[in-house]
Amino acid sequence: MAETNTVFNAEKLEKVQALLQSLKEDAQKADADGDMFMLSVYNDLLHVCSPIVVKSLARLEREENAVLNKREKEMRKQVREERAAQKLKA
Repeated sequence: MAETNTVFNAEKLEKVQALLQSLKEDAQKADADGDMFMLSVYNDLLHVCSPIVVKSLARLEREENAVLNKREKEMRKQVREERAAQKLKA
Protein backbone atom coordinates (compact mmCIF):
# COMPACT_ATOMS: atom_id res chain seq x y z
CA MET A 1 0.00 0.00 0.00
CA ALA A 2 1.17 3.55 -0.66
CA GLU A 3 2.73 5.39 2.26
CA THR A 4 1.22 8.73 3.18
CA ASN A 5 3.30 11.81 3.84
CA THR A 6 2.53 12.09 7.51
CA VAL A 7 4.38 12.17 10.79
CA PHE A 8 1.83 9.72 12.16
CA ASN A 9 2.05 6.06 11.12
CA ALA A 10 1.25 2.52 12.22
CA GLU A 11 4.65 2.04 13.87
CA LYS A 12 4.11 5.02 16.13
CA LEU A 13 0.59 3.87 16.94
CA GLU A 14 2.01 0.51 18.02
CA LYS A 15 4.40 2.32 20.38
CA VAL A 16 1.53 4.27 21.90
CA GLN A 17 -0.54 1.10 22.26
CA ALA A 18 2.42 -0.57 23.99
CA LEU A 19 2.63 2.38 26.37
CA LEU A 20 -1.07 2.05 27.16
CA GLN A 21 -0.69 -1.70 27.75
CA SER A 22 2.29 -1.06 30.02
CA LEU A 23 0.26 1.43 32.06
CA LYS A 24 -2.55 -1.11 32.39
CA GLU A 25 -0.13 -3.79 33.57
CA ASP A 26 1.45 -1.41 36.09
CA ALA A 27 -2.01 -0.46 37.35
CA GLN A 28 -2.90 -4.12 37.80
CA LYS A 29 0.36 -4.70 39.69
CA ALA A 30 -0.35 -1.73 41.96
CA ASP A 31 -3.82 -3.14 42.58
CA ALA A 32 -2.41 -6.59 43.39
CA ASP A 33 0.17 -5.00 45.73
CA GLY A 34 -2.53 -2.96 47.45
CA ASP A 35 -0.73 0.29 46.57
CA MET A 36 -3.65 2.71 46.50
CA PHE A 37 -1.53 5.78 45.68
CA MET A 38 0.14 4.25 42.61
CA LEU A 39 -3.14 2.71 41.50
CA SER A 40 -4.68 6.19 41.62
CA VAL A 41 -1.77 7.65 39.62
CA TYR A 42 -1.97 4.91 36.98
CA ASN A 43 -5.72 5.31 36.80
CA ASP A 44 -5.32 9.04 36.11
CA LEU A 45 -2.70 8.32 33.44
CA LEU A 46 -4.98 5.75 31.82
CA HIS A 47 -7.81 8.28 31.70
CA VAL A 48 -5.53 10.57 29.70
CA CYS A 49 -3.73 7.98 27.55
CA SER A 50 -6.62 5.72 26.56
CA PRO A 51 -8.66 8.33 24.62
CA ILE A 52 -5.49 9.45 22.83
CA VAL A 53 -4.84 5.90 21.63
CA VAL A 54 -8.46 5.44 20.52
CA LYS A 55 -8.41 8.71 18.58
CA SER A 56 -5.03 7.86 17.05
CA LEU A 57 -6.27 4.47 15.88
CA ALA A 58 -9.32 6.08 14.29
CA ARG A 59 -7.09 8.69 12.63
CA LEU A 60 -4.78 6.04 11.18
CA GLU A 61 -7.75 4.13 9.78
CA ARG A 62 -9.17 7.33 8.23
CA GLU A 63 -5.80 8.13 6.65
CA GLU A 64 -5.42 4.61 5.27
CA ASN A 65 -8.96 4.75 3.86
CA ALA A 66 -8.25 8.15 2.31
CA VAL A 67 -5.23 6.72 0.49
CA LEU A 68 -7.32 3.84 -0.85
CA ASN A 69 -10.15 6.17 -1.85
CA LYS A 70 -7.72 8.43 -3.69
CA ARG A 71 -6.19 5.47 -5.51
CA GLU A 72 -9.64 4.19 -6.49
CA LYS A 73 -10.58 7.63 -7.83
CA GLU A 74 -7.37 7.76 -9.88
CA MET A 75 -8.01 4.28 -11.30
CA ARG A 76 -11.59 5.17 -12.25
CA LYS A 77 -10.35 8.30 -14.01
CA GLN A 78 -7.75 6.26 -15.89
CA VAL A 79 -10.36 3.72 -17.00
CA ARG A 80 -12.68 6.51 -18.22
CA GLU A 81 -9.84 8.10 -20.17
CA GLU A 82 -8.89 4.76 -21.74
CA ARG A 83 -12.50 4.10 -22.76
CA ALA A 84 -12.80 7.59 -24.24
CA ALA A 85 -9.58 7.05 -26.19
CA GLN A 86 -10.88 3.72 -27.53
CA LYS A 87 -14.13 5.34 -28.67
CA LEU A 88 -12.19 7.99 -30.55
CA LYS A 89 -10.20 5.30 -32.37
CA ALA A 90 -13.33 3.42 -33.36
